[in-house]
Amino acid sequence: MSLHHAWFVATLLLLLPGCALFVSDAETPKSPVALFPWSRAKGVAEQDNAPFLKMARLEASIVSRPVNDATICRYVWEELDESGPMAPEVRQKLNDCGFRIGVAGSTTPWALQSLAREAVLARRSDNEQQLADSGMPTSLGPSFSLMTNGRSLLEVQSDLDGSSLPLNQIAELTTIRNRTGLRCVMEVSVRELTDDWALLNVVPQIHTGAATTRLSVSGTSEQLPVRQNIISFYEHQFTVKLLTGEIAVIGRQESSQWNLGKLFFQPDSGSSGSEKLLVIRMAGVDRLKGKSDPSIRLDSYGK
Repeated sequence: MSLHHAWFVATLLLLLPGCALFVSDAETPKSPVALFPWSRAKGVAEQDNAPFLKMARLEASIVSRPVNDATICRYVWEELDESGPMAPEVRQKLNDCGFRIGVAGSTTPWALQSLAREAVLARRSDNEQQLADSGMPTSLGPSFSLMTNGRSLLEVQSDLDGSSLPLNQIAELTTIRNRTGLRCVMEVSVRELTDDWALLNVVPQIHTGAATTRLSVSGTSEQLPVRQNIISFYEHQFTVKLLTGEIAVIGRQESSQWNLGKLFFQPDSGSSGSEKLLVIRMAGVDRLKGKSDPSIRLDSYGK
């Protein structure tokens, strides 16, 4: 190497670190190579190409009518598609244990509109009710968002008196010991998600007993949440595919016998009782830029 070339290389090596003196602390590069324009352009391009995370935006509501005025509930089922959401054998198995599932298209049937509107107005203040118009409410109920494998617990019945209910007649509950603080809950999770639809997985659960501290493991850390005993009926879980704007309705299959569906949606058949329906609407899909941490489990709870 000639003396001229050696002097040029030595001068370049001395000048490059000095350039970092004119860069703020937040922008100080880790190496002199990062100062070159093509290196910065690559970093910006990588940031722009960061993956998007999809989140299903859902709305849920519990609608109900008095037992002695259940005509509108029958109209609701007449307007729903019960054959499309699942295979006939799966639907029959759910009907046998008292559950009934249907899907309404993006154009909501009038009977379901009426029940949803009553549920929305019941949660509003008097002033909000006076200002409400006569059309379909913009929202069916409280909204929540779920990523793929995220879950939400939707409470259908709360604080039931297990001692006054014929739980022994329900095959799945004959061995239950603690019947205090009984709650009926649907665990809803997103199994698949695209830009246009979500595949929801629904697992019926019974929560019983006093809320106490119980050990559980989430990711790589141990947690001690306060919760009840949870009985999950995985043999009765089901999936339902919803396009944006479509609505899933979960209710009770009519039967003279006691079963899980009756416990969830009409535990009191007296004159003061009511029949309930769980309504879940696929409001849309949100796209967020970033990355997920596989060690973190998304748990969101809504009613």
